Amino acid sequence: MFKREYTVLVIFVAMLLVFPAAGFSVEKADKDAILQELSGFMDKNPEVIRTAVYVMADEYGRQKKTDEAIALYEKALKILPDNEDFLNRLGDLYNQKENYAKAAEIYKKMADAKPDNVWNFQRLSDAYTRAGDKAKAASVWEDLLKKSTKAEVFMQAANFYTGINDTEKALASMKKAIELAPDNTGYLQNLEALYMRAEKFADAEALCDKILATAKDQWIKDWANSEFINISQRQNKLPELAAKLEKGLVSSGKDISKYKNLAEIYMRTNENALAIGVYEKAVAAGLDDRDTNGRLLDLYERANKLDKAEAQVKKIIGMAPDDNYLYERLAGILNIAGKKEDAKKVWLGLLAKAPNDIGVFTRYGDRLNEWGDFDGAVAQYRKAQALDAANLWYTMRVADIYIAKGKPDEAKKELNNIIAKTKDTWMKQQAENKIKELEGKPKEMTPAAVTPAVQPKAAAAPKAVQPEAPKTVKPETKKKGLFSR
Repeated sequence: MFKREYTVLVIFVAMLLVFPAAGFSVEKADKDAILQELSGFMDKNPEVIRTAVYVMADEYGRQKKTDEAIALYEKALKILPDNEDFLNRLGDLYNQKENYAKAAEIYKKMADAKPDNVWNFQRLSDAYTRAGDKAKAASVWEDLLKKSTKAEVFMQAANFYTGINDTEKALASMKKAIELAPDNTGYLQNLEALYMRAEKFADAEALCDKILATAKDQWIKDWANSEFINISQRQNKLPELAAKLEKGLVSSGKDISKYKNLAEIYMRTNENALAIGVYEKAVAAGLDDRDTNGRLLDLYERANKLDKAEAQVKKIIGMAPDDNYLYERLAGILNIAGKKEDAKKVWLGLLAKAPNDIGVFTRYGDRLNEWGDFDGAVAQYRKAQALDAANLWYTMRVADIYIAKGKPDEAKKELNNIIAKTKDTWMKQQAENKIKELEGKPKEMTPAAVTPAVQPKAAAAPKAVQPEAPKTVKPETKKKGLFSR
């Protein structure tokens, strides 16, 4: 309780010094008495100054007074020389000032104090690099690697050597990290990436074989198989890998990954017809799940095989009848195929199925607008507006349609409705500008003064333009800081 009371006192004093214009009225004698009492207590318990330092430094930060914040932390460190948080913040401030030599001094002290914290060494090495001393940056890791037995240290050293294009040292460090932590999958992936960077494709392939032989999780198996494809592509050997996988399909049984890998190769070589054949074989082999059928649907659409795409999406709807997205996709396929009336029937069925889905009404309105059915589009936007009364962008869409159709009176009615109801200054400006345009008057120069005829599909309105923040007024009299007495 005693310590907490003094902490409150410290904050109070900091507020007197940092916020002199905040309404405090303190006589000089009273202020000196408080500071004297605080100074005496600090001799017994220096830790209580931390809160005051943070309050003052944060205020300097808000005022962009980096030099003052640096000076404050340096004074505070004379009282608490080993305070890690003070050192950390001071180092960051020197980085902001691009004084990397001073930042390196701070991080060196932190690294020496906490040799188990790899992050301090990373920042120290980075500071040396930014200061232009690459030899010292490298020596940080060279010295650390001589005595460390932590996998993470070797991992970060590998990152450093990769950054300076010393691939051999990066590989050596990465291999040591794996030796210390053989079950870390991320380290194995990083080693494979280094092999690829060094164009050591045989080593990369051998590592992927090793991962496939020991991996238990499907995601890492999928990753390794994908890397096999990347390795072959880098060597212009995709046809050979495709031929190998084609032979393997006969004995693959229910292993969908074999089909996926082969199809991926054909897609990379722009042989979509062959990729389609692979997934059709997979379905025929009994791998008839939604994912496989979905990939086949994507390929049918990409190849513009719209009849097959229509049948395929209907099949998937049978698997997932509650997925509304599938109905919109079916309507889109029908529309591209020129079956507009069939597409409308799908949309109407979806509207009945999802009577409270604002997005469905909006997107159907967009489609009707594209088809030239302006009255139908207006009706859908009004339904969306009824469901989301606060979002007046639906009304703005209606106004844009009336403008496009040459109905200025109807458009002005909608725009005036927006002006009367909106709390969004930006939207109000757009509505006012549109009215001025319709009346042939010069419009105000506001950001994005004219909105598109139809807003994007997302219902949320764009973020309003924020007014410029007022400039900070510098006090007439400079106050002394807590540590300048």
